[in-house]
Amino acid sequence: MYRARRELIPLVYLISTAFLITFLGISTSRADPAPSVFTFNGSGYGHGVGMSQIGARGQALEGKSAIDILNYYYPGTSVISQSDTQTIRVNIGHLQSSAEFSLLKETGSFQLLKGDLQIGAIGSEIGSYIRDIKVNFLLFGNTIIPQLTSPTAKFAAINGETSWTLRWSPDAVINSKITTQAMQLKYGQINLKLVQTSAGPKLEITNSLKIHDEYLWGIGEVPSSWPAAALEAQAIASRTYALNKINTVKKDCDCNVYATTADQNFVGYSKESEAIYGILWKAAVTRTSSDSSTSLIVSYNNKPAATYFFSSSAGATQNVTEVWGGTIPYLTGVLDPWSLDTKINPRYYIWQRELSQSAMASAFGLPDVISYQVLSRTKTGSVRAISAISSTGKSAALSGEVFRSKTKLPSTWFDLPTPAEIDALADICVIPNRKFIYQRNLC
Repeated sequence: MYRARRELIPLVYLISTAFLITFLGISTSRADPAPSVFTFNGSGYGHGVGMSQIGARGQALEGKSAIDILNYYYPGTSVISQSDTQTIRVNIGHLQSSAEFSLLKETGSFQLLKGDLQIGAIGSEIGSYIRDIKVNFLLFGNTIIPQLTSPTAKFAAINGETSWTLRWSPDAVINSKITTQAMQLKYGQINLKLVQTSAGPKLEITNSLKIHDEYLWGIGEVPSSWPAAALEAQAIASRTYALNKINTVKKDCDCNVYATTADQNFVGYSKESEAIYGILWKAAVTRTSSDSSTSLIVSYNNKPAATYFFSSSAGATQNVTEVWGGTIPYLTGVLDPWSLDTKINPRYYIWQRELSQSAMASAFGLPDVISYQVLSRTKTGSVRAISAISSTGKSAALSGEVFRSKTKLPSTWFDLPTPAEIDALADICVIPNRKFIYQRNLC
């Protein structure tokens, strides 16, 4: 961490109530019946477990290597080479009603096949299509019907199936449009499967491709303009995360991982094709490969570690036990002072968000909310549990992470404790001029 900040860390400060009201914006209006707006002041972005991406950037700027960064955020692990040629199934469309695919720049061709085929498996091909032809998959009863369209041609109707496979030529890039989400896909294949839900039939849409390069090239977790060591650390962490998930197929998504931050952000070909910087991300992935079939991963007991990561903290990463439960020896929390650097974390060093009355009530499942209370905090000061009370007298409680998920707050590091609460928390210390707290044994 920054040497200049070390002398601040052992200092414990009591913060005056006036400071809390003035600086943090805590309003006495909470006592009012059903306030229209609730204001939250906080720091950091994400769940706080594992590697801080801003922290990785900060360490890279200080000259640390990717392995240095990974060893710091996952203490007790080692970076080794391991096979990564497995195919991963990435959900790019969850519980959808339709999906449209076409050829980017009308280059190459795509093939439509019946069934939920594995990569390389032979299937019944409906046809191969070129140029301006689009295929739109629609639900009709308990089947998926592909509709082919083109400004210059007409096509016969195709009978519905419960699953389809879409493949394309090596020179093609597929334009994918699922609801309002657009994506470009160059590698692997697309599978569409009908699933039954309480709301009726829906589509699960996946992209299957190789972890080694095809999947990693499409990870859009950090800007490609970041320092090389930070990019390499992210590539290794993302590869390890995928390998940690590869042996489990989630029934709810027909996938190993989602293409969203529910797992890790996969944006497809648009990542490597970024103007100017895309080549830098692709090169970072390549540098972390040992050869055509093995690459660097974070290992614990000779197995891929659970390499969770997030954007930035409020000064220290979380112990996984306090956030999700369970015990993982290398996810117990470390100091993360780089997240407090306004130059590299200007947006989330400090943040403020307003939640409407309806948003608060919806989060807690109450008719309205007249007040809320932080019930407990983690050792880093993030909210571990929070409750709210309605004007009807009914109350509800949520974990900090569930509350963050429901309200879309950047993090659970919000509402700094009052002086009385600070006295009651034995294992914390407060750094002056910062709206966060540290675990004392980390300071």
